[in-house]
Amino acid sequence: MRNVAIVGAGQTHHARRRTDVSQIGLAREAVTRALEDAELTMDDIDSVVVCTGPVLFAAVNQPEKWLVDAIGARLKPVVRVTSGGGTGLAGALAAVNQVRAGFADRVLVVAYDKLSEGALQYSISTLYDPFWGREFAVGIMGFSAAYWRARIDALGHSEEAAAQVAVKNRKNAMLNPYAHVKKPVTVEDVLNSRPLCWPIKLLDVPPISDGACAVVLASEDAAKTATDPAWIRGMAYYSEAENAAHRSMVQSEPLTIAAGRVYQQAGITNPRRQVDVVEVQEPYTCFELSYYEGLGLCAPGGAADLISSGATEMDGDIPVNPSGGCMGANPIGATALIRLAEIAQQVRGRAGDHQISDARTGLMQAGGGWANLRGVAVVSNTKG
Repeated sequence: MRNVAIVGAGQTHHARRRTDVSQIGLAREAVTRALEDAELTMDDIDSVVVCTGPVLFAAVNQPEKWLVDAIGARLKPVVRVTSGGGTGLAGALAAVNQVRAGFADRVLVVAYDKLSEGALQYSISTLYDPFWGREFAVGIMGFSAAYWRARIDALGHSEEAAAQVAVKNRKNAMLNPYAHVKKPVTVEDVLNSRPLCWPIKLLDVPPISDGACAVVLASEDAAKTATDPAWIRGMAYYSEAENAAHRSMVQSEPLTIAAGRVYQQAGITNPRRQVDVVEVQEPYTCFELSYYEGLGLCAPGGAADLISSGATEMDGDIPVNPSGGCMGANPIGATALIRLAEIAQQVRGRAGDHQISDARTGLMQAGGGWANLRGVAVVSNTKG
């Protein structure tokens, strides 16, 4: 299989409501920035992958057909991918496979959601089986609260530890010019914020954003003229059944499988020591704690100590979410691709004020559903 690199990345300025552009205009904004970053035009692109959340997230059916003209992709191969919160990574994997298989030399991946115009909770409620999936369908927050509660006693994922995630990510978002929310908080602010569904409180929850992100993927030959490519050393996206009776409430099995697969591809045996920077998709603060353990950054039950030690801060030995993560911006259909774009820009040395010094190898995680769809990628400034 051919080596694949990210040679360009761009994203929009995210906001609660982007009333200045349509949904397609939002996507075009990210595409324009990614192509400029790659020093390419649409004439150089062989194929396009469009990534959005479920249709009702933004209330536009078949959005890919409207996007074609807006970005100049007429008469090019265009496909749409959707996989909930992990959509952007699932779309990136589809693009990687197009390049690896020789179908295309350069593929543009664009992910976006304009959640201010959709019906988010109604959409989530209709995605799941009305009987077997009722505990999730009645509210993603309620089920996530139960998921967190299951880990408080078993692994020590306390309210205080999760609050430290919010403090860290909100602080990092202050340095990110694209972030939607730029307001620092303290642990006390989080713990004293309005209860929503215990143990989840208002400041444990990311914003709902309008936003878009795009990346340009290239084969090794096509990347020869690129400036500072970020090489994809491994990428995987795994799923389990929606109603898996044996499913663990402590750790996502698809995440651990995906991480193991990607580490094998990338030659990583000790992620804590071999990875320089990490971006994870944290739909609630408590999830970031579980990702520390699922990605092998610490042993099971070690997440609270890891966040308390300062190791995941920007000046720590394993910085996590220097961009601010979802706490900074959360356009759900684009969030996973933002994590990939951010980690690529880190190893390319193009992350601006939230750049991690000497970042050479980056790790990202994203997923959809509550824990049944999970993916992982490793990128590096070398081919390996």
